Amino acid sequence: MAEAITAAGLAASIVTFADVSTKALARLREFHSITQEVPSVIQDITTQLPVIVDIMTRIEKRCGGSSLTADEQHRLSHVVDGCFRQVTLLNGLIEKMLPNLTDSKWQRTRKAIASIRKEKVIAVIQRTLETYKSTLTLHFSQGARASTFSAIRECAYYEIPSLRVSQFVERVELLEKIKASFANTTTNTSYPRTVVLLGMGGQGKTQLALEYCRVATISGRYQGVFWVDASSPITVSHGFETIAAKLSRGDRVLDDMDSKIAFVKETLGRWQMSWLLVFDNYDQPGEFRNIAAYFPHGEAGEILIISRHADSERLGVTIRVTRMTEDEGLELLLRRTNQDRSDDNATEGRKIIQKLGHLPLAIDQAGAYINMRKLPLPLFTKHYDERREVVLNHTPSLWEYHRRLGEDKDETLLSVFTTWELSFRQIGNNDDERAIISHFLTLSAFFDASNVGENLFRSYLTLTDKPPWWMEHFTSGGVWDQYKYQDTIVELLNLSLLQGVNIGGIESSFSLHPLVTDWLKLRIDQENRQKYTIEAVMILSSYIDTQDQDIISLRTRLDMLSHVDMCLLNGREYLRGLDESNIASIPDSASTFALLYHNQGRLEDAEAMYQRALTGFEKTLGPIHESTLNAVGNLGILHMAQGRLEDAEVMYQRALTGFEKTLGSTYESTLITVGNLGIIYEAQGRLEDAEAMYQRALAGFEKALGPAHTSTLDIVGNLGTLYNAQGRLEDAEAMYQRALTGFEKTLGPAHESTLITVANLGNVYVTQGRLEDAEAMYRQALTGLENTLGPAHTSTLGIVNNLGNLYKSQGRLADAEAILA
Repeated sequence: MAEAITAAGLAASIVTFADVSTKALARLREFHSITQEVPSVIQDITTQLPVIVDIMTRIEKRCGGSSLTADEQHRLSHVVDGCFRQVTLLNGLIEKMLPNLTDSKWQRTRKAIASIRKEKVIAVIQRTLETYKSTLTLHFSQGARASTFSAIRECAYYEIPSLRVSQFVERVELLEKIKASFANTTTNTSYPRTVVLLGMGGQGKTQLALEYCRVATISGRYQGVFWVDASSPITVSHGFETIAAKLSRGDRVLDDMDSKIAFVKETLGRWQMSWLLVFDNYDQPGEFRNIAAYFPHGEAGEILIISRHADSERLGVTIRVTRMTEDEGLELLLRRTNQDRSDDNATEGRKIIQKLGHLPLAIDQAGAYINMRKLPLPLFTKHYDERREVVLNHTPSLWEYHRRLGEDKDETLLSVFTTWELSFRQIGNNDDERAIISHFLTLSAFFDASNVGENLFRSYLTLTDKPPWWMEHFTSGGVWDQYKYQDTIVELLNLSLLQGVNIGGIESSFSLHPLVTDWLKLRIDQENRQKYTIEAVMILSSYIDTQDQDIISLRTRLDMLSHVDMCLLNGREYLRGLDESNIASIPDSASTFALLYHNQGRLEDAEAMYQRALTGFEKTLGPIHESTLNAVGNLGILHMAQGRLEDAEVMYQRALTGFEKTLGSTYESTLITVGNLGIIYEAQGRLEDAEAMYQRALAGFEKALGPAHTSTLDIVGNLGTLYNAQGRLEDAEAMYQRALTGFEKTLGPAHESTLITVANLGNVYVTQGRLEDAEAMYRQALTGLENTLGPAHTSTLGIVNNLGNLYKSQGRLADAEAILA
């Protein structure tokens, strides 16, 4: 009776498959009739489907005659179901990519674009169907049917865990890479062909391997697929014990674990049929004396290793499993959330994919979180920003991702947090080393994680009298050791805790995945987040203080800015309400950050930092302390750059009064403030007052610092600007030439002060009518400032404007339009 029911069910499945295939063929033939430019994969599948339907029909007749055994019917039903799934998927793609006769021109264009994207997917369907067709053809080949199915009954073993997620999204390119890597890998008599799937936790390596096993099983690629948990030698032994029980069928008594492992290796080594042995979770190579000792010999087998540790690369051909593509991530998110595929949802979904760093496990978790709360996709970002710890730890009660941790008997539900904790536990060779490297890694998350450079930490070691406890790990004899630093970041890369490493001769750097950064911050408590925030601020400000901001490269300047932005973001999030005694040193860092913002033209950000520094100094040091007055003066400089001349004058007058009272009239800070007041008076048109200030400052600097000091040369340049405004062109040119000679000698030709002076000489030449000389000066200044400050900096744009005006005055309108565009 059971056999009759099975036969009827198989026959019904075949009839259903034929109906679905007929619909697909009708649309494909319609497409052939309206265009001659049919892709080859469409032509192949149009030829292929009728053949499969014909074979299915013959099977259906045999089912009616009960000429198939129950075992044969069961196995054939898997093939029929596989064909049905592939043709159903094909039908869905056809509707999206093939035009109808009634489609508008816009609809046809849209589908044409879609067809380009979907051709690869259809190619996979075609190849899968071809495999099924081969299986069916073999079944009907003369004299082969009985022996074929008898062999399968005797020797087919499929021990694959039920870990495959319900909403798996096929990653076609990676699946094809696995297949091609096995096909193209040469072997010898010692070991089978071996492929390694390598990537950080949460990238979907296990799910990818399960899908490969599923497809390979259906297609009959292997007569045996065996899955082993390689978390530790103990779990591997248990896995081999299970395989031994299946292979022996109880016919052999295997007394100990060694004999069971030897039996599995010997049995698979003698197999003439193909087999696959999967080692999952091989994340701790150091726990094994030699994982290859578990590999059976023989050429019929293949081994797939799944690992997050880079040492596994030596075992075989390595495929790096990285982030999902945007389309794959969006498909996973929409499936998990049961959201419709509207344009709005696609737009919001792509934003979510980007925020989650294209990480499959994080996307799946986010989808489960959204689905449980029935959230509209636009609301997820707000939830994530405000409670990301909850989101990234969220696992529903029915969750497909789980594994045993260590020697635990029970499995743990996996989130992105728990999977990275597994790698985190492997840091270092002992508890002390683990504490040091863990502190270093966590601290790195409080900078901009896209590029964390070695010099950040080296500079702090050089400047501080009492280096932090953990920095000793990176020193030899109290001196920074770049090779110890490189060893550490390579170790973290091997554990897949870093996203990338760049080993350089002068400086090495690394990057972190954005979600790893979030995890490192959220795995510690609020008090420690505050401590790490302050430590990062101190390290970064020390690094910036060692850099000459006038000559550093644009790349270095932008890296520093991104680190400052992240430190301030951390401060807003973690330092609210912190006791003042714990942040007494922050005002100095605020001044450093403000100067960087100011020099980069981010004036609003600079003002906020200067104000924070001033408030901090006033509270901790008092209103007339030198640091407080310097902050006042810096605000004056900023207001002047903003064109707020009255506010700038008030700041300078306050600073000058304070400096004269506490330091005297000839102190350098006092003279700098005098010179700055001269700039204000000049901008206000009070040229005589400005000259008096400049002359007072110049005399003081020449006496205190000498005629070639940069502070002296700054005042000389200011006098040149004043003389130019007064029409005293020869005096102006003389001042600029003196300043230029001095700056080139002391700072070099590429320094910002040198280049500004070159541009000022160009201004004088324009007034004198020496336009060719002026153009040469402007060109020299523009090239230099673009390299040091960048093309969008206000000083650079000022030169561009001057050069454009020069071209206009010469009637070179095309040149003017080109440079001002």
